[in-house]
Amino acid sequence: MTRAAALGVTIGVLLVAATADAQPAVEAARTAFQDDVHAAEGLTCESCHTARVRRPAPYEAPRRTDIAPLCARCHSDAAYMRQFSRQVRIDQFAQYLTSVHGRKMTAGETQVATCSDCHSAHGVRRVSDARSPVAPPNAARTCARCHADAARMTPFGRDAAPYADWSASVHAAALLKRGDASAPTCNTCHGSHRATPPGVSEVAGVCAQCHVREAELFRQGPKKAIFEAIGQSECLACHGNHRIESPSDTWVGLKPGAVCAQCHDETTGGARTILDVRDGLDHLAAAVSTADAVLTRAEHAGMLVDGGRSALREAREHQIHARVLVHAFAAGPFAEMSDQGRAAAHRAQAEGDDAMSELQFRRRGLAVATLVIIGLLITLGLKIRRLPDEGT
Repeated sequence: MTRAAALGVTIGVLLVAATADAQPAVEAARTAFQDDVHAAEGLTCESCHTARVRRPAPYEAPRRTDIAPLCARCHSDAAYMRQFSRQVRIDQFAQYLTSVHGRKMTAGETQVATCSDCHSAHGVRRVSDARSPVAPPNAARTCARCHADAARMTPFGRDAAPYADWSASVHAAALLKRGDASAPTCNTCHGSHRATPPGVSEVAGVCAQCHVREAELFRQGPKKAIFEAIGQSECLACHGNHRIESPSDTWVGLKPGAVCAQCHDETTGGARTILDVRDGLDHLAAAVSTADAVLTRAEHAGMLVDGGRSALREAREHQIHARVLVHAFAAGPFAEMSDQGRAAAHRAQAEGDDAMSELQFRRRGLAVATLVIIGLLITLGLKIRRLPDEGT
């Protein structure tokens, strides 16, 4: 056999071997594609791939840096996309190019996210499909495939802790445990295709998308100018970013463990306001708790206390508003709200006390009536015994 013939045989064997090795992957891709949104709209393998050799040999996979432009051939074409939906977006690729991912990918970095990393390649589903990797309950886990990988993040100077922190947050609990699809996940704050880490000047604007009242109070209060002067982010100073905890009244105060104590002590400005606010929170919480306990005892005893429950709901609404007013960092508006809350709680407690007093009155009356009846029965029994026996 000549050297050329031997070389030809070797190449042929290698091609057959490569085809055989690749075949399972091709079959897996075809299986996944059957449930793909593109397949449902009539697209085929050839819509994205070009045959390297005659079928049924494997299709050539696009380079990672080519994936986003490949998707954009259709998804940035308004006339083409309008065939499927008249309100479909066509700006995803343009936004991607402005993102941290897109800019690095354009520069040749292949270890950053592209379309198929988030949406998958052959099993793409609509975002509204709960099975989609970018549906709200799944988005954080999808981002974590890269962003929780320390080996992958370290070269970019990124921390791999955000997913673990978010998973322990009140936001994750609302989304994953209570099913609240409006609770924030990664792309709620960082964006989807235009993903970028919020800077110090942007974080408050991100939080304010949901926490509107708190943001308004802060911006109208004295802390706004102070935070701007020292370059401190508005929300992160007290709440952090990913591991957002449910706030507690104990955060307000000057004792160790209180959030205020991180910057304030008895000698700093605002100490009196902090102490007054904490005192108001404690008194309001105690009033609400006492009223609830009294009403609960009355209800368990069978008394109707609908008016008291209504007053207690009002007290709790004032308590919520008072806690929001902490963000104003001013004693006046807070004191007015907390006073209204305590007044409502006292009305609720008063109805509960009245119900318990009436219950005691009824019980005393029942006891007296019972004693009278027993006395009458005894007297009647004695009289019956004194009657002459009919047989004598």
